[in-house]
Amino acid sequence: MRPGIDRDLAIVILNIHKKGKVPDNKTDTIVFPMLILISCSILFISALALIVLRVTQQNSRYAWWTAMGGATLTTISIFIWQTQMPFGLNLLAWQPDKLFVNPISFHADGISWPLALSIVTLTLTSMLTSVARPGVSNSLSWAGSLALGGLGLLAVTSDNPLTLVLVWGALDITELITQITSADSAADNEKIVISFSTRALGISLLLWAHIVSISQGGSFDFQSIAPISGLYLVAAAGLRLGVLPLHLPYSSESILRRGLGTSLRLISAASSLVLLTHIPAVSLNSNLTPFLLGLAIIAALYGGWMWLRAPDELTGRPYWIIGLAALSVTSALSGNPLGAVAWGCALVLVGGGLFLASVQQLWLNRALLIGAWCLSSFPFSLTASAWLGNLGFFIPFVIAAQALICAGFLRHALRPSGRDTFDSQPRWARAVYPTGILFLITVQILLGFFGWDGASQIGAWVQAIIVSVLTFGLAWATPRFRVLNPIRAHWVSSTTTSRPDSIYSNIWGVYRAIGRVSQSINSTIEGEGGIMWTLLFLIIFISLLTQGLP
Repeated sequence: MRPGIDRDLAIVILNIHKKGKVPDNKTDTIVFPMLILISCSILFISALALIVLRVTQQNSRYAWWTAMGGATLTTISIFIWQTQMPFGLNLLAWQPDKLFVNPISFHADGISWPLALSIVTLTLTSMLTSVARPGVSNSLSWAGSLALGGLGLLAVTSDNPLTLVLVWGALDITELITQITSADSAADNEKIVISFSTRALGISLLLWAHIVSISQGGSFDFQSIAPISGLYLVAAAGLRLGVLPLHLPYSSESILRRGLGTSLRLISAASSLVLLTHIPAVSLNSNLTPFLLGLAIIAALYGGWMWLRAPDELTGRPYWIIGLAALSVTSALSGNPLGAVAWGCALVLVGGGLFLASVQQLWLNRALLIGAWCLSSFPFSLTASAWLGNLGFFIPFVIAAQALICAGFLRHALRPSGRDTFDSQPRWARAVYPTGILFLITVQILLGFFGWDGASQIGAWVQAIIVSVLTFGLAWATPRFRVLNPIRAHWVSSTTTSRPDSIYSNIWGVYRAIGRVSQSINSTIEGEGGIMWTLLFLIIFISLLTQGLP
């Protein structure tokens, strides 16, 4: 057989290994990998169309339908992914090729698909529930949610660090612009810059991880990364999520709290959690793994405790993200990347349903309680695969953290007041709003039974029973014991201030003080007396040198 034929046969075998089937024709090999680009393009084009309508017709009646159509078509396209997974998409390689070894590429498989479905479900639900929120005609916030959904899809399907870094950068810049335009004071601007800086440091850690991987003979993609870089990936994801080290990388809430605010928080978190699924199993044998595991569990306990005692779900949203992200990091460090995906989907789907529920409706509030079952790790639930790894003596602490989060969810879902009513809403809005919440709940249930590599699992059912007992115990004790009562805004000056946040604020204050001292020195030296000070230092320096002469 000729060498050219051998090469063609090897390419076909490689395609069989990656895609699970022999491509029938050239159309099949081109169209289906383009599904990733098609899904993202629908969201981006819809967002652009909303901006054009905003500029040309500010009160256009077609704005909401445009947003709804784009989100619905994208959701349908994500389900079509299932017919051809796994598949990938490679864009043009960058030059010089010696520096950029791998092109910008994306890959859809049984791990990235549930996160992608969670993101588009959240985006669609945000459009459906916006009809019941004030400012329903704010097409710019809809455009922002659609664009964030597209960036989230690109993030969770990124196939190498270069691609993920670019998407992270786009998400961070989007968040920076959104928060700065809605900030009310200089203090808020400072928090926004600090948050952006921590995320930029996470990007730097990801780049450093792959510099180390290349130096060890590894490749610049997630499939063949060197084991020594694994813990750097954990640190990069943990830093962006506020888990390692424990901090709140979020500025104070803006006026866009439920719609665009929810999409911004949850999609950004999901884009960081996807990095945990690429950690090489060999890297978990490091002596640092138990230490990082302990820190992640401390963050989970702290996040769960603050989430339970938050006065409302929006105020407690940063702690919800920290708690669920810490459990995801814990699963990854225990050798269970599927568990990290499960907690990531729960963070987006269960949290999204709670944060987007802005109307008080008894039967819908009770339907939200299905999210407690999804968080419980019971068999065939969304998080049934969460604890298939090796946790060792950390299990009691993980159970406690999970119970705190579940109990806090129950309390916020059953909160009797603080939401709007349907009294002033038109009839069509009363039908559309529940449809969005119910669709999101339906996806939570479906993901537990089929559709991805972590579905239909029995899981650690004994641990799930213990978590459920503790959850109901905490739910019963919360209104009866003062220590478990929510933090009340009327006697606490600021419900958003926390001890870790205060520690980092003090560190930032020391940094500013050092900066002021440095600025004073520079002003003194560079001012009118600069020459005199220079001569004085020169005389002192010469006198010190001459003291040692005979």
